[in-house]
Amino acid sequence: MAYPDDVTAAYVDLLSNSKYSSRTSNTPEFDALKSMYSQYINAANFPDKKATHGLALLVCHHYALDDTTAPDVGGPDNTVGPITTERVGDLTQVRGLQPYIGTIKGDDTYLTQTKYGVEFLYLMKTFKPTPIVL
Repeated sequence: MAYPDDVTAAYVDLLSNSKYSSRTSNTPEFDALKSMYSQYINAANFPDKKATHGLALLVCHHYALDDTTAPDVGGPDNTVGPITTERVGDLTQVRGLQPYIGTIKGDDTYLTQTKYGVEFLYLMKTFKPTPIVL
């Protein structure tokens, strides 16, 4: 599996706008997270670039949920929730998760807690894995 090596601290920092750069600089923790989350991505069924991007998203998802210290930049990344609509005069603002999230069930609902998890779910919908015929 070569793709976990493609997920570098610089790649995760770029994806998160350096929000978790102090966490990615902790090499033993970062390598352990990559190893742990790479078990959830079957590289044989993922295109190479999507496997790399998916693993980086899962690492960012972990950092966002496990933000025991203040993030380096900006506010929390786990401020997602159900779609809400607010109307003021002629203006309507919609915020929250994308509409397809309502169809997510089971263990995947864990990923809806951060914007990185939601992006990972969307990434999973952008390709169809090759079926295995026995």
